[in-house]
Amino acid sequence: MCKDIEYQKVTLPNPLNYTHTTVEKILNSAIFSDLSTLANSGCHPRVRDFVCAVTVPRCESRSNVTQQLPCRSWCEEVQYSCSKEASWSAIPSCRIFSGDNCNNIMPSRTTEGELCFDGNGANYRGDAARGPLTGLACQPWNDDHYYMEVYPWANLVGNKCRNPDGKSRPWCYTSQGMEFCDIFPCNLRGCKDPGNPRFGTRNPKLKFYWPGDRITYSCDVGFKFAENSPPSKSRCGVKNVTEEPDWETDKAQCQRDYIWHLKHDLILNSRIYNKEVSATSSLEARAYVVKIINLDEKEEQIVTSFKAEYIWIDERLSWDPADYGGLHHFHIRDDLVWKPTLALQGNADTRYSGGFPATEVDIANTGEVVWPVESLARTTCDLDPFLFPQDNMTCPVCWKAVGEYTIECSDHESHEDENFLTCHNDKEAVEDGEWSGIAILSATDNTACLTIKLKRDPTYHFSTTISPCFILIILMVITFIMPIDKGDRIGFGVTVLLAMVVSLVVITGFLPVSSTLPFIALLIIVCMALMALFMLTTVFIIIIHDKKGPVPKWARTLFLKHLARALMMGDLTKKLKNETQTDYTYSNVGMVNGKHTKDSLMFEKDFVGAEGKLPRKVKDEVGDIIGVKLDELNNVVKMKLEEIKRSIDVLAKATSGHDDEEVAEYVLLAHVLDRMSLVLYIFAIAVAVPCTQFISH
Repeated sequence: MCKDIEYQKVTLPNPLNYTHTTVEKILNSAIFSDLSTLANSGCHPRVRDFVCAVTVPRCESRSNVTQQLPCRSWCEEVQYSCSKEASWSAIPSCRIFSGDNCNNIMPSRTTEGELCFDGNGANYRGDAARGPLTGLACQPWNDDHYYMEVYPWANLVGNKCRNPDGKSRPWCYTSQGMEFCDIFPCNLRGCKDPGNPRFGTRNPKLKFYWPGDRITYSCDVGFKFAENSPPSKSRCGVKNVTEEPDWETDKAQCQRDYIWHLKHDLILNSRIYNKEVSATSSLEARAYVVKIINLDEKEEQIVTSFKAEYIWIDERLSWDPADYGGLHHFHIRDDLVWKPTLALQGNADTRYSGGFPATEVDIANTGEVVWPVESLARTTCDLDPFLFPQDNMTCPVCWKAVGEYTIECSDHESHEDENFLTCHNDKEAVEDGEWSGIAILSATDNTACLTIKLKRDPTYHFSTTISPCFILIILMVITFIMPIDKGDRIGFGVTVLLAMVVSLVVITGFLPVSSTLPFIALLIIVCMALMALFMLTTVFIIIIHDKKGPVPKWARTLFLKHLARALMMGDLTKKLKNETQTDYTYSNVGMVNGKHTKDSLMFEKDFVGAEGKLPRKVKDEVGDIIGVKLDELNNVVKMKLEEIKRSIDVLAKATSGHDDEEVAEYVLLAHVLDRMSLVLYIFAIAVAVPCTQFISH
């Protein structure tokens, strides 16, 4: 059998009628020297017929009769089958053959009498004119003059299937594009049409299926594939044993679809059932939380993924299983049956459409309807921030029945999902990051709820939010430890106070704006107030420290003696130097306004001695002279003593860093008040905790 190849389209000359003289010249040419070899090469008989038609004149031909050469369509058909044969090069090009008024044989037929095509069907002249895949009629060839002009020899008649451009088999154009026609090949084996399965059909419906073609089986309406049926698709292949083309799998099998008939009998084609009419007066519900998607304590909202099942009895949907092949339940779209109207309580989603996603309900033969729901719900919560960061939140996800029926929690567990909560098993643990707690199923007052009670894990906020506040409160103590005469004392205290303000802002940033403040926020506010108060006290102490002179006697006794002892500072009055008058022997001697001062009298006493008196005149003159000199000497000495004292003070402070043992009374008073402020600050902070908790309640 000659091998098939695809023939490329070429531009052909106009068809010619060859006279007997032309034929003789062709037959006597050297290119036909190997025709006998081609004729005996085992090719199809049509090849041998073609060779004979070329080499042997027709019997009725005469010298004055025009001899017809083979038609070009016949040549193209033979060339497709034998172009790879070595002897084919002896055959002249098909271009020399005419398209009409030529010698052409009748189309071949199968053993069953069906019209078939040889080679690639270039010489096919049958009446097939329909695309087998789409079932659409072929379009006339003259709709596109290209093929009529380029392939005038290709028998392009009307809209019949032809093969002008050398494809593998006859084809045509339909409104959906090019399609190969369903025509038997004369000498090619393929799969036979398996026919339709019982209660079904197959696609495509062809007379001949080429190796590699696929077929799809489908069942009629009201029927379905049997459980043990072969696949719905099969492929035309070659079996290994017989090497004959055949279908890889058997024909599919269809059986009665009882679910389809049941749906139509009860619901779709029923004149009794009306989904607008309520089916029951009571519902049962079971549900559980799948996952907490998002929890926003600032906005007091929660987004929850949940699953629920609502159960009721609808007697209109009951049937006898014996009438439907033992079928006890089936599923149908939820929009085809009656469902209760439920409204989401505490809805926080502005885009909420007011319903559940589409699903299917499960209907049992007893009339029990199970409506499964799986959805997301955004609802509001109630946050109690008082014990932040150990606060708690309650988030109810509730659906209220809108109608004259009640909702109760189900007593039965689901056979498909053991996670559902019921009346007897109404709690489950839930967790979301730092929040954890339980979800409780309840159904009262026509409302089914999944109440989620959560408590915050305080570890994170204790470490990052609360601890810095306590550290700042402790750091405030440094304000009372720093030296009073240092200007950084006020700056340090103000810095700590501002840091407390920042901590307060951070804490309140986690929580919603409500009438209830968290205990820690109230405590921080109280501590800030105490800090501000003692900052003012520190300013007063600094002012006291710089004051000069003696303190009142009562203040000396109360603060420097008794309060200093209570503050474990000892009796500070012992540090004060006793100021007693001393006798002057030579100072302050002189006269004031011509009179002897007390000092001059003392000098006079010492000058005269105990033995006698000077004369009055001498006494006056000597006294005046000595008084003036002593006044001058006294002033010089006092100035020198002041300079020496200042120099000693500066040197002492530079070397030892300590003041003299003699300390000013107001400095000691300032130290006592500073120690008292420190004790009072620590006591006030300790008392602020229970007092704040008492006030907040």
